Amino acid sequence: MTTESPLLGVMQLQNTPVTVPGSMGHADSYDAPVVFRRVPGAWTSNVVGEGRELVPAYIETARALEAEGCTALVTNCGFTARFQKDVAAAVAIPVAMSSLLMVPWAASLLPPGKKLGIVTYDSNQLTEVHFNGAGWSRKTMPVEIVGIEGSESWHRMADPDTKLDRAMVERDVLAATRGMLAAHPEISSIVLECSAFPLAGDAVRRETGLPTVHFVTMANMLIRSAAPSPRAARAAAE
Repeated sequence: MTTESPLLGVMQLQNTPVTVPGSMGHADSYDAPVVFRRVPGAWTSNVVGEGRELVPAYIETARALEAEGCTALVTNCGFTARFQKDVAAAVAIPVAMSSLLMVPWAASLLPPGKKLGIVTYDSNQLTEVHFNGAGWSRKTMPVEIVGIEGSESWHRMADPDTKLDRAMVERDVLAATRGMLAAHPEISSIVLECSAFPLAGDAVRRETGLPTVHFVTMANMLIRSAAPSPRAARAAAE
């Protein structure tokens, strides 16, 4: 790591973090040093949905990470897209709350007549509130959406003591992806919404042969554009 490295802050749910290599909870998933901090009161049960009661907690956590020297911020739940504008306005560093922010970019790369597939944690609860928070609308975006609701991974992620492994996530995400592609063969690129889904990213690319992006893709894109952090520079020099 060079002395010019940025420092990434990851705002985590209170659920037990998933720390499998390649996951958002594993420091080696990122192209820069990382600081993890749990957001007070944020659990899968109240982050998934449309409520806004957690905005102050996310703002407080973002400001604390900025004060620690972080030069870019992400979360570990794509449903926090609805807080994007509030948190971004509260700090002076880049913030990417959700991989749904990648949808307009990925859609702009589609050939004519093709669509973007989005695989989410729960398609029944992902709405225009989240899309609008990420700066787009399903009304004008060529997307199809499928969720893993009802799967073992879905149940495990709802448990405060979250326990996941790569094989489980790959199985459930691939099953949802297969169904989506069977129903919509015009899909030519995929965005994985859930922060657990980077564990299945390579498997989805291999099986489908389609470009696939996810939370870690976005985090590392953000890192590469972020300013260096004085704290990271000091740590690298020690």
